[in-house]
Amino acid sequence: MLRCSASIQVSADRIDRNVGNGIAAIEQEQWQHWRDMKKLVLTLALLVFSLPVHAASVTNKDSDSRTLIVTEGGSKTELVLSAGETIEFCAGGCFVTMPNGDREALSGNENIEISGGRAEFK
Repeated sequence: MLRCSASIQVSADRIDRNVGNGIAAIEQEQWQHWRDMKKLVLTLALLVFSLPVHAASVTNKDSDSRTLIVTEGGSKTELVLSAGETIEFCAGGCFVTMPNGDREALSGNENIEISGGRAEFK
């Protein structure tokens, strides 16, 4: 009888060890899954923040400075471009008064060149 009881105890100890190892393996797997998810989220965040933000750009090809009046979100700003200068502006849409007085609505992805006091969309 003692022998049977000892055998059952040894079997019970083995089961406990195997169950314990199984639980540890599941916990390890869950931890690995959590780490992989954190890496994925961080990678996606870096990709989103590293994407180029589209903005309109204007290049002054004249030898004189030119001024644009930009209305964005209800506020007006004078944008002065020196000769040969390129500036990016208007990332989320705006209205622009060109040097010759023309007004244009921009969505934020336009390329404009000023030459001879006139703006030309490229």
